[in-house]
Amino acid sequence: MAKDKDPFDDLFEPFELDDGPPPPGSEPPPPPPPVPEPEAAQPAAPVEQAPCPSCGAFNPAYNRHCEQCGARLTKEPLPVAPAPMVRATPGGRALSVLAAAVLVVALVALLFNVFGGGDDVTQDTTTTTTTSAAPIAVVEQRPTDVRASAQLADSYADSNLIDDNFDTEWQANHADTLIIEFTWAQPVQIEYLQIFNIEDQDRFLRNYRIKGYKITTDDLPGVENRNTLKDQAGGPQRIDIASINTTSLTLEILTTYESQALSGEVPFNEVVVAEVKFWGTAAG
Repeated sequence: MAKDKDPFDDLFEPFELDDGPPPPGSEPPPPPPPVPEPEAAQPAAPVEQAPCPSCGAFNPAYNRHCEQCGARLTKEPLPVAPAPMVRATPGGRALSVLAAAVLVVALVALLFNVFGGGDDVTQDTTTTTTTSAAPIAVVEQRPTDVRASAQLADSYADSNLIDDNFDTEWQANHADTLIIEFTWAQPVQIEYLQIFNIEDQDRFLRNYRIKGYKITTDDLPGVENRNTLKDQAGGPQRIDIASINTTSLTLEILTTYESQALSGEVPFNEVVVAEVKFWGTAAG
């Protein structure tokens, strides 16, 4: 016999109970996170402007120089770069160590003298003053002998050249080779010599006079002093000499001034010199 259908079955949809959770991978994806809205940009603060004292153009206050003319905008001093570090060299370090060691020794010695000395010990401090030696005075160095290669007569001998008498004179024929050698018993350092012509103007002009000369010394044989004398009566005429340890000086007459006829008087044929003096010091 068939079972009657329940009239309420058409009012409800059939459904099934789930047996368990859905299988993996079948879940729906999570919703995306909310995107933050961008913040509205804040308006930039206005930059303080400063006028240029030179051209008047406005520049940002932080500028140091004008963008228009390049003039300085502020009176503040410019930043100064730090001084470069000095790298000590090995020699400098060694010198510093040595200086420090000397300073330590000096301090130790000072402390010992102050605190270590006995009460009965009297320290005598002597101050030594160093003075420079006085310069050696240049004095006349008179030769002990003189020899001329020629002379007119005994009354006009070569010895008259060093007799310290200006009224006597040496004469020799101007055509001869005239060489005069002066010698000293002890070595001398000659700084200069003086030649004196005769003082009488008429006699001076009527005789031949030394013009060109050559001077050598035995201590400096390769050194020659060549020059000319002035044509003047009397003297002295100075000649500087390079000499260190001289015992012999040679004067060679190379040329002469011509003798002259005065007041109808004929000229002489002789060369005339009144005196020769030497100045210097004893050789060291």
